[in-house]
Amino acid sequence: MNKNSKKIIWLGFVISLFFFLIFVFTKDIGQNINSISSPFIPAQMKETTQAFLEINEERLETTIEGKENVYDFMMKLQEEGKMSFKDRTYSGMGKLVEEINGLKNSGEKNWIYYINGKKANIGVSNYKINKGDIVSWKYEKSY
Repeated sequence: MNKNSKKIIWLGFVISLFFFLIFVFTKDIGQNINSISSPFIPAQMKETTQAFLEINEERLETTIEGKENVYDFMMKLQEEGKMSFKDRTYSGMGKLVEEINGLKNSGEKNWIYYINGKKANIGVSNYKINKGDIVSWKYEKSY
């Protein structure tokens, strides 16, 4: 084989690798486009759903985009003036809601949240709301 043949083979290999990488990365981007939170994605491409939050049986609602966590959902409701809350961040654990609408956690009672009627076993900053979920907060005795 002469030098020109080797150069042509290497050039073909590099071009093939280039197109293969483009194919792989554009495929991943296309599959994950709905999970990207960006102002550059048109509104009609973002999946929105109606979400509900109950506080001591009073129901609040708003729309959410994609899969928001409970904390972001509550922040949105607070920004819309529908509720107020205060929280504290604990390293390694996430956020803990300490007060809702002026009612603070105490030694006897605390705010506990439920998803679809079941006590949540994950923090508010970690649970992603699914379509049809109802998030409920109850002020109840600590155990």
